[in-house]
Amino acid sequence: MIEQNDIERYCRNCISRDFVNGRGLVCKRTGSAPAFQGECESYQKDEELEKMAPTPNPEDYSGYVDREQLLAKENLPKAVLLGALACIVGAVAWALISISTGYQIGYMAIGVGFLVGIAMRQGKGIRPIFGIIGAALALLSCIMGDFFSIIGWAADENEISFMEALLHADYGVIKSLMVENMASMTIVFYGIALYEGYKLSFSAQKAPEGGNI
Repeated sequence: MIEQNDIERYCRNCISRDFVNGRGLVCKRTGSAPAFQGECESYQKDEELEKMAPTPNPEDYSGYVDREQLLAKENLPKAVLLGALACIVGAVAWALISISTGYQIGYMAIGVGFLVGIAMRQGKGIRPIFGIIGAALALLSCIMGDFFSIIGWAADENEISFMEALLHADYGVIKSLMVENMASMTIVFYGIALYEGYKLSFSAQKAPEGGNI
């Protein structure tokens, strides 16, 4: 049996449709709400309506490609590899800039999140798993950047090499410093990096909608 909602959707494109306050969609031929079995013998498509609200052709819509085709193009290993490289590069860049300036630059996290997200996007992912991994790598890059910065400052202060500072550091103190950094406004930038790492890492696409009213 045809549902009333299905009948109404069918009749919305007919030249005999009409809308009456308090009653909704009615048929001009009968003066009543649409009600028929199978197909309406009096149905005549409203060509003017089609011109005003044409049904889009997915092949002509650049933002939409069949989901199966998109899934076939996904390359998660490539995305993770490039994301991991971006994670390391971002952390090292953060540390070098922080050490050279002598300041903990929290907004570096924004650049890190962007870098990781764009790198992950090269895997052409359309599933959220790409975003989850991207967010995790962005956060890891921020933590590593903060960690390397502290080690670098310790090395400069004690006039030793970075590796010596890394090997002989008091990790309890370093942990406390990192927690203090995160408790400051830096946590806000970490949040932005997480968002960028997630949002930029994949591109979910939807089919266009239109045609009927």
